[in-house]
Amino acid sequence: MIDESRLVPGLDASWHCDGQTCQVLVVSWGSGVDARALLRSAVAAYCAVSPASVGTGSLCPRCGSNEHGRPLARIGTRRTPPHVSLSRAGALVVVAVTDAGPVGVDVEPDGAASFAGFADVALHPREHVTSDADRTRTWVRKESLLKATGHGLGVDPREVRLGPPGHPPEVLEWPTARWPALPGPVWMYDLELGPGHVGAVTVLSAARPELRVRTAAPATHAR
Repeated sequence: MIDESRLVPGLDASWHCDGQTCQVLVVSWGSGVDARALLRSAVAAYCAVSPASVGTGSLCPRCGSNEHGRPLARIGTRRTPPHVSLSRAGALVVVAVTDAGPVGVDVEPDGAASFAGFADVALHPREHVTSDADRTRTWVRKESLLKATGHGLGVDPREVRLGPPGHPPEVLEWPTARWPALPGPVWMYDLELGPGHVGAVTVLSAARPELRVRTAAPATHAR
């Protein structure tokens, strides 16, 4: 059995919200951990509750199915659970939890976007990247944004223009002709997840949330 209370360190008042809305975004990540266990542990730490009181599921914003779609958390002691997101790349798992607003997180291996024709399927006509690292950085930023909006790849990534990968991430163009305008400010962060991976997280919130990153307990595996 996994002791989920030990997956994410820092079960203290310095970063949980105690049921109140706060502008804090917590990203937890680890290698070889069970994704749903890590999500429950991160939500429990954020909300100062036991992992046993946290339920997880999925909901597709387009068709309403609970068999697929964006992850969600349920907590019996909270009327409004926090927003969550989850991404995997091989053995690496990354989860994001916040009360600030809808959130999306994405992680990819280095060079994941190095395939021929990447620009034709992923880049806006006014986006220009010159290296495999920049391609992957641009991709995880876009994917995190589309997860946060709930559209996923229902929105053509070629219609979304971001700032250059060597600059702080920002949205420069959004396809408002085909999709509703973004609901307020977009806060995007690049994530440092150790060698071999590239990550980004996006939050849709009226105010910029403070980013806090926690590493899951090493060598904690699903049973």
